[in-house]
Amino acid sequence: MKYLGIVKKENGTLVVPDAFKDVAESRTYEAVQVGEDILLLSTPLDRERLKKIEELTGSSIRDHRKTLEGLAK
Repeated sequence: MKYLGIVKKENGTLVVPDAFKDVAESRTYEAVQVGEDILLLSTPLDRERLKKIEELTGSSIRDHRKTLEGLAK
């Protein structure tokens, strides 16, 4: 995984950081909401790939929250 920076929403349009152009191959992306998080995924996005992304993302978010809760104690 590579952190690309902050995407801003301005007047209904998403503005991506300069680092995004270095790794992006596709000109269109699927926007998927998982809980409170929004993911931009390169197309095409089939049901099997979407299911795997949901599983991995959900697991990652739960693990991250658990880690943060442990650090807060």
